[in-house]
Amino acid sequence: MEGFGTLIKSVCIISASVFLINGLAAGTRFKNQMKFLLNLVFITVISTPILKGTLEFDLPDIEKYMSLEYDDSMSLYHEEMKKQTGENISAVLKQQIEAAGINCTEIETEVNISETNSISISRVTVSADNFEAAAEVIRNSLGAETEVYNGNS
Repeated sequence: MEGFGTLIKSVCIISASVFLINGLAAGTRFKNQMKFLLNLVFITVISTPILKGTLEFDLPDIEKYMSLEYDDSMSLYHEEMKKQTGENISAVLKQQIEAAGINCTEIETEVNISETNSISISRVTVSADNFEAAAEVIRNSLGAETEVYNGNS
């Protein structure tokens, strides 16, 4: 880790030198040559510790940062995602039912989201004036195997 600190200090000094030389040699004809030489020095300073193998990086142990709070927050996230997805599907289905001329008061959609983020609709509960017509609109949208329950009863 000490080699890394030395590398950072060297890079800062070389970068400051490049900036200073660019400012001082702005109007001279040797500007490009000075810039080229300083870039070579910069590359040498960066590559030397890497080529020697003295630069070591210690990666932190990620497992000690994993906690139950993370697991709890992920489960809350997944539950909220399921809830929001169900609400979005319900809103779209309600629009389709009302577009078909059926008065719909409420739709509740239960969804499951797998670990591969596949969404499956478990069941749909609908409260509408004409349940059979509303169920037909839902099955046409989501598939004939969709379970539709009457929310009026």
